[in-house]
Amino acid sequence: MLDANRITDINELAQYGKTKGFLVAKRYKLPTYSNFIIIESEEDIKQLLDTYKEQNDFCMRSDTKVGNTSIGIGGQNGNRETILGYFRRVQQRSKELGVNGVAMVYWNNGRFCPTYETEGCFYLDFRTNHELIIDYIGKGWDGSCLSHGSACHETYSIPWDDILFLDEKNRRKYRQKVVSRNEYDDLRKARVEELIKKGISREIIESAIPMEYKGIDNEDFRQVVDKVIIPMYDSKDLQRYYKEYIPIAQIEYGKILVPEVILPERLRFKEMSGVNEER
Repeated sequence: MLDANRITDINELAQYGKTKGFLVAKRYKLPTYSNFIIIESEEDIKQLLDTYKEQNDFCMRSDTKVGNTSIGIGGQNGNRETILGYFRRVQQRSKELGVNGVAMVYWNNGRFCPTYETEGCFYLDFRTNHELIIDYIGKGWDGSCLSHGSACHETYSIPWDDILFLDEKNRRKYRQKVVSRNEYDDLRKARVEELIKKGISREIIESAIPMEYKGIDNEDFRQVVDKVIIPMYDSKDLQRYYKEYIPIAQIEYGKILVPEVILPERLRFKEMSGVNEER
């Protein structure tokens, strides 16, 4: 079991794509999870549950080492009873693909937000010394919709030299696209059906996802600019080594959360394989 808060585990953790992205978010003091654990065996699960005896709310994702095929199992929130089943799905898929897949279990001081209760998500594509592309998805969707390219409600393009002056008042002059009513209806229908297949009741889903798209909340946009965009714009060492880096920022319970910063290693795999795993 690898622990992101254990210094001796950092080098090994950095070999995995999503976990490396979490470490970057933590390095730049972005608002992210307090910790995560890498599960490699069922014995690790027992150790985790023994360590966090009072915790019943967990967030789980799958990961593979940088350069390996993604196993394509989406993240999910769960509890003490569902961690084992999720890990076995990861194992089975890893065996089918011939890769060393692992399960990530996030730790946070509080309740995890169900994906259909996410209040909006930003995919912030920094293209060093060129531009910032912002894709946004509204309430009821989550970051995986943007990173997989399955849905988007608004898109912005901000020239590099304008990033420092971006705010909630002038953002619309950089907007390239906003979803139409018909497009939104189609995306909503697909999202509802997707969540139903995951076992969530239609009544809960229908009440969580707005019938109409109402745009980005100004306070949410302000949070993203102040807590994510500006720190990432100022990250000179990242810009020295990478031509592109992409923080994912979700609004959960009124606060911003950055699960990871996607680095080019994962984007490069997509380009070589043709798999639409990360945009």
